[in-house]
Amino acid sequence: MNCPFPDEAMQTVVSYLRRSGQTVVLSEGSFVLTKGTPNIIVIGQACVVGAVSLTEDGSIQVCGTRIIGEMDTVKLRRRVEDHLRKSASKQDIIRIAACLGIRLK
Repeated sequence: MNCPFPDEAMQTVVSYLRRSGQTVVLSEGSFVLTKGTPNIIVIGQACVVGAVSLTEDGSIQVCGTRIIGEMDTVKLRRRVEDHLRKSASKQDIIRIAACLGIRLK
């Protein structure tokens, strides 16, 4: 299962790139940072291949550059738990567990 890159994290990446006057481009088979205006489609492609990714400490890695994410993880956790309690089926919970790398017994 390929989990999508979170919208809030994508907004943080785009905001950082706009402030710094940079963009992500595909150059010689790999994604790199360069000067320019951010292109959301290219950034999305970079997310798919892992050039833009979330790290374990909650920061965002953009082509080797670390960005401190401003996401409220406590609020996010509560929203996820609330959603799961209200509307997730057993199948949804199993898919989420697989996405998180949790092994089922």
